[in-house]
Amino acid sequence: MDRTHLRVVTDDLYFIASRLKEIDPTYYVVYNLVKSRYEVHSDEQRGGSLCFVVPYGTLDARTLDYAKKTRNPSFGKSAARRKIW
Repeated sequence: MDRTHLRVVTDDLYFIASRLKEIDPTYYVVYNLVKSRYEVHSDEQRGGSLCFVVPYGTLDARTLDYAKKTRNPSFGKSAARRKIW
């Protein structure tokens, strides 16, 4: 898969890229040059690395709130470790 249009974001004004790792250590931020948007990826995501598209034009605290709301709590856990009700 050609990913030359994706630029990994490691430094940003509000340290959002590093603070996302507190929510999920597998998350990383990229800027998609073709679509002109920020995306959050994880290489542990099944079916592709894209977890979500940042719904704002900038990286700020809203991105962290969005990540907390949309994260699947069982992501990254094996089926045996998930609680079944």
